[in-house]
Amino acid sequence: MLKHNYYGNFSAEEFEKLPMILQRFLSYTQYDTTSDASSPTAPSTEAQKAYAQLLKAEFESVGVKNVYVTEFGIVMGFIEATPGYEDCPAMGLIAHMDTSPEASGAPAQWSVIDYQGGDIVLNKEKDIVLQLSNFPEVGKYAGQKLVVTDGTTLLGADDKAGIALCVEAARYAIEHPEIPHAKLCFAITPDEEISRGTVNFNIEEFGAQYAYTFDGDELGGFETETFNAAMVNVHFEGLNVHPGSAKGKMVNALRMAMDFISRLPAESVPEKTELYEGFFHPLAISGAVRGVDLRMLIRDHDNTKFEDRMEYVRKVVEEMNKVWGNRVTVDIKVQYHNLKNYLDKHPMVCDIAREAYRRAGVEIHEKPVRGGTDGARLSARGLPTPNLFTGGMNYHGVYECLSVTGLERALDVAKQLVAMSAEVKSLSK
Repeated sequence: MLKHNYYGNFSAEEFEKLPMILQRFLSYTQYDTTSDASSPTAPSTEAQKAYAQLLKAEFESVGVKNVYVTEFGIVMGFIEATPGYEDCPAMGLIAHMDTSPEASGAPAQWSVIDYQGGDIVLNKEKDIVLQLSNFPEVGKYAGQKLVVTDGTTLLGADDKAGIALCVEAARYAIEHPEIPHAKLCFAITPDEEISRGTVNFNIEEFGAQYAYTFDGDELGGFETETFNAAMVNVHFEGLNVHPGSAKGKMVNALRMAMDFISRLPAESVPEKTELYEGFFHPLAISGAVRGVDLRMLIRDHDNTKFEDRMEYVRKVVEEMNKVWGNRVTVDIKVQYHNLKNYLDKHPMVCDIAREAYRRAGVEIHEKPVRGGTDGARLSARGLPTPNLFTGGMNYHGVYECLSVTGLERALDVAKQLVAMSAEVKSLSK
């Protein structure tokens, strides 16, 4: 288990008595692995490169002998099939090591609480409260143990809980040789949060014929649909002169950016949409009168509506250039397509997971992901990869938390997948 010297609301002795899956996760939260979209390197930060080496040692510590770190910071390893099961399709389990740059990824000052319902005071001194009015889904976990932070950082359940599940699944396979299994392949990717998690992922080298990402959220979640996603970069070219003599001369790029945003549908934003409803999401803006750059996300589950949204932005830019004099340029790059587009061609992979939930006694909740996963990109490249839950909630912010029960039940599903891999003779129905 990775070294750390923070034990939250436990003594060191009490910490050692926690379930191993929870110990691993909590130790992983003590490493800052925030990814950096402005960096051109792979991985995007030196911290992730160093963390990858630690995870290599972590897999080795549970008995995985075939583990290494690629030149791009991806941790890969495998466990050979039980003799006699070499012809079963190899199964992969995948998680990602980076955390979102949208909030601090500094070592989390976590606590494991016996949640009794209601709001949760995360930090009395700073008056930081997880309010059920904002996060009503937390209320269903009354009577259970939750891991929370002090409200100043992310927790890191997205996706260090997934890493813990991969390591523990490997340990389970090695410590239970009486349970046959197919070849098991493991990968921990960097930079998933900045859409680069699989850019340098060599599927052939990985060795799996089907896989599952442990990168979901609440207990029982099973995700076979994601958004279609695009990143939009818009540049507004202004003309700056002294404001005292600006009449008829100045072109204020800030006002152009405001004009652009005002032309987007007011109701089609993340904070006003749910389920299968897509959106436009202005993400970041920088610049001044002389020039402004705006980054925006386009998301939609429906393939046709996704194309329509991209065309809508192009039309807005076209209309603005008629008003502002060809001073607006746009670049739209598709990041990934809906996972469902690819999994529909591989129903057996999803059925295996559904059976694993059933055998583990976990009630399954299939729902669309209002986001994306490494699995969407890998599936597009020929490795069918649905997404499984970890027990986390409220990702990408300081109110992130994790259900201990959810994490433990996700491990139950992982164990069933390991055992079931020996039963899979073909991925065709």
